[in-house]
Amino acid sequence: MSYITDTFDVIVVGAGHAGVEAALAAARLGGKTLLATLSLVDSIALMPCNPSIGGPAKGHLVRELDALGGQMGISADLACIQMRLLNTGKGYAVHALRGQEDKPFYHTLMKKIVEDQKNLELKQLMIDKLLVENGAVVGVEAETGEIFEAKCVILANGTYLRGRIVYG
Repeated sequence: MSYITDTFDVIVVGAGHAGVEAALAAARLGGKTLLATLSLVDSIALMPCNPSIGGPAKGHLVRELDALGGQMGISADLACIQMRLLNTGKGYAVHALRGQEDKPFYHTLMKKIVEDQKNLELKQLMIDKLLVENGAVVGVEAETGEIFEAKCVILANGTYLRGRIVYG
């Protein structure tokens, strides 16, 4: 049985780096925002592999986020273990700054920032459906049957849909 639980201006599905930035931006602009994640304990801004921020590709993205008031660069500076300039043997156009991060500290810091952000509600939910009316997305439905209505839904659920992580 489905039922309407709440209404938001923005719902962000997924609390990785992109989802956290999208939710923080929406909330900081004054929108009532929901950030839905599979795990409140260990999924928020998780760095599953190499705990680095920056480099030849990601460095451009982090600088753009920083210029727009994003959180990743600020938190990366606070959680940084070491900074290194890459490609110094090549031309200036390919030099890239990369920070190696304290992985658990970065995650904890970003989690606290999300939890403390005004206008941002964080929920542990498995979103199963997008709700569409007249060709427009109007909300989401969780596996629990809860319906959350929204003016805008942002999918930031990553690249590992139905993927498995095998530890060991």
